[in-house]
Amino acid sequence: MLKSQLQQKLRELKDNNLYRFLRKNNMRNNNEDNKNYLDFSSNDYLCLSINKEITDAIKERGLKYGFGSTGSRLTSGDINHQLLEHKIAEFKGTERSLIYSSGYATNVGVISALCKKGDLILSDKLNHASIIDGCKLSKSDVLIYNHCDTDNLIDLIEKNRNNYNNLFIITDGVFSMDGDIAPLDKLKKIADEYNGILIIDDAHGTGVLGNGRGTLKHFNLKPSDNIIQIGTLSKAVGGLGGFVCGIEEVIEYLINTSRSFIYSTSLPPSVVSGCIKSFEIIEKGAPTKKLQKNIELANKIFKEHDLIEEDNLTPIYPFIFGDKTMDIAERLIKNNIFCVGIRYPTVPKGLERLRVSINIGHSEGDFRALCESIKKFK
Repeated sequence: MLKSQLQQKLRELKDNNLYRFLRKNNMRNNNEDNKNYLDFSSNDYLCLSINKEITDAIKERGLKYGFGSTGSRLTSGDINHQLLEHKIAEFKGTERSLIYSSGYATNVGVISALCKKGDLILSDKLNHASIIDGCKLSKSDVLIYNHCDTDNLIDLIEKNRNNYNNLFIITDGVFSMDGDIAPLDKLKKIADEYNGILIIDDAHGTGVLGNGRGTLKHFNLKPSDNIIQIGTLSKAVGGLGGFVCGIEEVIEYLINTSRSFIYSTSLPPSVVSGCIKSFEIIEKGAPTKKLQKNIELANKIFKEHDLIEEDNLTPIYPFIFGDKTMDIAERLIKNNIFCVGIRYPTVPKGLERLRVSINIGHSEGDFRALCESIKKFK
């Protein structure tokens, strides 16, 4: 019964061109066959996942601490994890931080723990799925404001604020599918004016903006009692996991109430050591400066090929081709360019796109090869 039902649903996905499948990333094999393969799909913006200093730290700590952490942080899994938390808090300029098993687990765990029945969440229309799921798991009422539209946000607050105990404004710092930046300066003023809490998912801002310190620093905003910063260790940091930063009381409360923290096995200690080394490299500033130079170069070349109209500040470029997108993506892969197509339901129908993600390892020749291939296949 179940088998036949699932077969039917899978057929429907295929018929509607919504079927997903796993594609092996052969580019991580480091062999001669892959020397001409260009990867424009990875979120490894600073190429730290293959940095030798970091891999050496992972090897060294792996020998010292062993393979896995063997338990949650509240049982046997608190090994070198507090060292990373101290480093992240120092890096972000906050009182405390707490690490989770993934960025997804962080958003789900933080939002569902802090936002209660009787509270109101205002969430940006284009927020990441992990934020959406965290909002659903909370018992708060949720209203969606138009993307980066502070006038719409204020209007919703004015009409609803008096009906609730606490107000939470939740936004991505950098939006993962469009690469644009939330207006945090305006959002902070709104949070202050209406006695609200601003939660920022800075997954794609950390290591990229504000000399690497993130989107808050990009706007020259200082951490405060009503700001909670969330991030990931799996993008610019190059590792695995997620983190939340804020005041002492927020972190202590999450340790005691956040289910995805309490009931998850903690990160392997070798991964933790790699992430510590990664933050040490990022805070020196050189990788982020190199990334910004590559973004400037990509802007110039993508403009020349009419793929963008305005300069980007982040390494995420949406090239929107609608229903042609998946065909173009497949043709690119066959020509040794890995650039994933993003389709509904991740993005709205009609806005299917190649999500081009650049990093410090890309060259001018790489950008031109991508543009010429797209021109040929679109």
